[in-house]
Amino acid sequence: MNHGQKNVPARAWRSSAARGVRSPRTGFVHANPRGLCSRWFGRHDGTAAGGRVAAASQSHCFVENRPGASGRLVPEQLASAAPDGQTLMIVPHGPMALFPSLYSKLRYDAVRSFTPIARLSTFDYALIAHPSLDAPNAQALKRWLQNAGAKASYGSPGAGTVPHFLGVSVARSLNVTMPHVPYRGGAPAMVDLVGGVIPLVISPMADAAELARAGKVKFLATSGPRRNVATPGVPTFKEYGIDVEMVGWFGLYGPAGLSSSQVNSLQQAVGSVLAEPALRERLARVNLDAAASTPVELASLQQRESAYWPAVVKASGFTPED
Repeated sequence: MNHGQKNVPARAWRSSAARGVRSPRTGFVHANPRGLCSRWFGRHDGTAAGGRVAAASQSHCFVENRPGASGRLVPEQLASAAPDGQTLMIVPHGPMALFPSLYSKLRYDAVRSFTPIARLSTFDYALIAHPSLDAPNAQALKRWLQNAGAKASYGSPGAGTVPHFLGVSVARSLNVTMPHVPYRGGAPAMVDLVGGVIPLVISPMADAAELARAGKVKFLATSGPRRNVATPGVPTFKEYGIDVEMVGWFGLYGPAGLSSSQVNSLQQAVGSVLAEPALRERLARVNLDAAASTPVELASLQQRESAYWPAVVKASGFTPED
């Protein structure tokens, strides 16, 4: 799942003892290459959010980016980590809620392999169009799609991503055929959308925010239960006439077996830093809403969303290559 796709070299992740470091260090490994969440959560400065959360486990903070395998590498590695609070995972919802329905041979169990700590933030997806597409509501969009023939396609940041299957849900709601055009990330999809190569893209709002402000693309609708505060003039999917709702999220997890005292300390630290106005404003600039939760609430959120995807994945007929 995307919220940005850009490969960054990963640091080797080993325990503090293996590094020869005497003081423990909490590693925030994450599966999101652009690091919109871990940019603020996992800074090396001990006074920043990541440092203060790491202090809850009496350690220092370091960040490690692990892109690749569609975001599966981080959960796979955390699943085998020791439950000592020294390795935590910042992960978007796709690997935890969608992937169990998509991949038949995951190397982790999305429920049993991890300890939920807290949700960190939420974000909306958007149905994004070329400015020339005149579709003020779902009925107009459906008519356009029915008359467009082979042009009636939509792009996404990649095959097997949440936006890919949101497109499947949109097509099912409209009762139309919408061929999927997968890209290697949101940026190239936006390039083709601006250039008129494809008429529609489904992607996190952050991928198109600047282009929309410049008038190079336009938001037709957003995926949340209410209008996004950044685009109050844009309807939700349901207001637009599409019976689909999806809120993206980032969660903080530890390995299975993390002690309740460690979980409570970490969750309280997360709640404290997410309450700070300056941090909330920084997140809002990249279309993320601070949204702390309890471990139970995160587990429940993951469970509810996991129940949504099997029928959508089956209806798509999609089978991943790896």
